[in-house]
Amino acid sequence: MSKTAKARETFAVIATALPVLGAVGTVFVWLSANFYVGDVEIVTDKPFNGLTVKAFDKKGQEATFHTPRFQLMPGQYHLEIIPDGCKTEHADTVVEFRKKELIKVAVRNGSEPNDQNDHNGPDQANSPTDRQEDGKKKKWWQIWRKN
Repeated sequence: MSKTAKARETFAVIATALPVLGAVGTVFVWLSANFYVGDVEIVTDKPFNGLTVKAFDKKGQEATFHTPRFQLMPGQYHLEIIPDGCKTEHADTVVEFRKKELIKVAVRNGSEPNDQNDHNGPDQANSPTDRQEDGKKKKWWQIWRKN
């Protein structure tokens, strides 16, 4: 068998294998994105008409939901729960694979006192690690700047 025949045969095998590997990879990613999840349910002490839930993960990625039941990938999350335009409630939860997390929330109007300290969530812009001595804010990509 000549060298060109071997090369053609090798390229034919590679050209056939690449689409098959791509299809298998696509199916794997689709299955993991759709079935590797845990359930989260928001339970309130009062009935509500509308609900907005913002879920932040460790990396700062945000997902917004408008229902009391939704699914998230396993991991640690910070939730901002806003029922019927009332005060924002904060909760931290750990979502586990094929487990259901119940988050109990007390619905408070804007006039009711808050017994917890309100904070800005996981992405606070004024943290001391993001500030420089001269008062300029250090961005995540400015690794050459000294603290």
